[in-house]
Amino acid sequence: ATSKTKTTRQDDRTIVITPVDADDDSPRHTASVILCHGLGDTAEGWVDPVKYLSNQLPHVKFILPTAPTQPVTLNMGMAMPSWYDIVGLDSRSNEVCDGLDDSMDRILGLLEEEALPVRIGDDAAGESDETCKSPSIDHSRMVLAGFSQGGALALYTGMTQRRDRKQQQKSQSPEGLCLAGIVVMSGYLPRSKQFAVAPGSENTPILHCHGMQDPVVPVQATELSRELVSSLV
Repeated sequence: ATSKTKTTRQDDRTIVITPVDADDDSPRHTASVILCHGLGDTAEGWVDPVKYLSNQLPHVKFILPTAPTQPVTLNMGMAMPSWYDIVGLDSRSNEVCDGLDDSMDRILGLLEEEALPVRIGDDAAGESDETCKSPSIDHSRMVLAGFSQGGALALYTGMTQRRDRKQQQKSQSPEGLCLAGIVVMSGYLPRSKQFAVAPGSENTPILHCHGMQDPVVPVQATELSRELVSSLV
């Protein structure tokens, strides 16, 4: 069967680009990527490049969440889409990250949704209809990716957080997320002093890319992040 992509815009400004069957629109993906935008951006800023990637990767579903709009201390309190507050660029300020926990919870929720098959619903007799609208994707087929602040969120979440307890008991899996990989573009490691790798996630592949002349996040931030993460895995 031939396939195409379907773009869905949700009420919370999450954009989902899914490969579907050309005849009946049923989902055809066998892997999922969650891509987090940078400070001041939204999911809309990544739609065009992700659609290009989707054409090259017809088995992958892309999920693009949008951060909540909130004041950012570094930008004189101006409200903008932000995964957490940024107080300053020095290492001490980088330890605060108010709002990071809420953003991690949201990303974990997206991962959990991908891990559970979506059912059509109950039939007239009140029994569960076992027909799937969307397949269940194992965490080993999921990638967390992000740009700048979104990359920082992806790195911290992917390496430190644990799977949903119900899913863990069901699959007898390690406690960590154990993702297929993490992609960090022009990002860094936030809360470095609190960073601790969740059991089972030590071997998660990490692709960390950074421009040598980045005027916003210096490339040294990537080097320091790599050193710290490498020392703990």
